[in-house]
Amino acid sequence: MIKIRINKDGEACWNESVNLGILGEFDTICIDLDACAIAEIKDDMSEVGQLIKISKYYGDRFKELEAEFKYINEQFLMWIITHLCDIEYPFWEFGFRDKGSKKYPDYIVEEEMKRFEDENGQVIHDLQNPSFVYKKIQKYNVYTNKDNLTSYEIVDKYLPILDLKKLVDTIEAGSIDTYEDEIHFQVGSEVCGGLLLCATYGTIYEDNKLEVTHNC
Repeated sequence: MIKIRINKDGEACWNESVNLGILGEFDTICIDLDACAIAEIKDDMSEVGQLIKISKYYGDRFKELEAEFKYINEQFLMWIITHLCDIEYPFWEFGFRDKGSKKYPDYIVEEEMKRFEDENGQVIHDLQNPSFVYKKIQKYNVYTNKDNLTSYEIVDKYLPILDLKKLVDTIEAGSIDTYEDEIHFQVGSEVCGGLLLCATYGTIYEDNKLEVTHNC
């Protein structure tokens, strides 16, 4: 069955959505028909025959991704954690696009955040040293992750001011495009005024290893 349509701009688009868990449900999926050797198409095939082969390959590939969403999601969650540690972004602050009268965003555990406030209720900053908020998690070293903790376990133990689930719930699916066995995705979020996960691009490789290639 052919699951690919050609739009008015000549792009090949997948007819169904693909749900990748916390990355979102993708409705915009472009298939690179010039990079489909992986589908074992042959030059002497008819156009219809080629589209059937390509549809079969990517139909199976997308089903595999959906079945492996927990593995894929965990890699993305670990990237979020390491990214936060790398840049020490003050994610507890509202960004310029964020609205509301609350002191902290919904994904901040306020009772835990109070530990980092001074007597005036302001978050303590020391520009000459790593942020107090990140001190505990950086001491643990999420890269080596010697205790083999999951992303949620790391946050619960070493960054308890963050409600990771509420943060990732703000992520919205953008688009997917294919290149042979590589699946390229784009997601975004309005958290932190769009400055933390504005336009996040990544690749899922043949073995379902995920790599974030660009962010904001």
